[in-house]
Amino acid sequence: MPSFPINNQPTFLRMQDFFAYSSAFSGLVKSSRFAVQIVPSGIDSFLSRLGYSELMKQFTYLCESAEFPGRGFMNMDMRYYGPNFKVPYQSDYQETAMTFLCRTDSFERQFFDDWMEIINPTSTFDFAYKDNYKCQINMFQFSEQAQNANQTEPIATYAWTLHDAWPILVNPQPVTWADDNFQRLAVSFSYTKWTRKNRDPQSGTFSLAPNSRGGGAGSGGGPLEITIPGGDLPTG
Repeated sequence: MPSFPINNQPTFLRMQDFFAYSSAFSGLVKSSRFAVQIVPSGIDSFLSRLGYSELMKQFTYLCESAEFPGRGFMNMDMRYYGPNFKVPYQSDYQETAMTFLCRTDSFERQFFDDWMEIINPTSTFDFAYKDNYKCQINMFQFSEQAQNANQTEPIATYAWTLHDAWPILVNPQPVTWADDNFQRLAVSFSYTKWTRKNRDPQSGTFSLAPNSRGGGAGSGGGPLEITIPGGDLPTG
């Protein structure tokens, strides 16, 4: 069998290089270092009128798992001569899923059932205006090591704000006599778009520099700040 030379393969792959690169920019991040915040938004939010604003801060502690948002493009096929190629024409933001721990008084299930009822009351099945039920979801990726003077508070190294978010699906909750695990509630959220404060382009500028948040090269930068309508992250 004839052999064909391949001259562009990577060479000099060394374990010490992998260790050096993976340790740069504060090292590899862990998927457990995250937090989610759900806050009411909109001109006339029923969530605020029903008194849920303060209680919603508790979901930061009860959100057991989440998905950081993705982004894609809707495409159309084009062809001038030769093979087809795709051209994007619209951004596409997929739904994001979260799982919440549930307590005995069923507050978590009641909250999301009430939220769905705000969107589409079962008494009329007329859908409400989006300003009545939309919210803002803030998602944070945290550093592994603490950064404050007492070495007790990790900082957010990356963050997303999901705009005009609302629950598109409250999943059924399976129950069984076969185990005694904690009850959980899985919820899928739709949203219009997500943004990154202090990182997304403004007036034609854009930077992917790792120190674009103010830190030195390789430092990961300083803490991120997100404008939060109605309060800050819970500190209890």
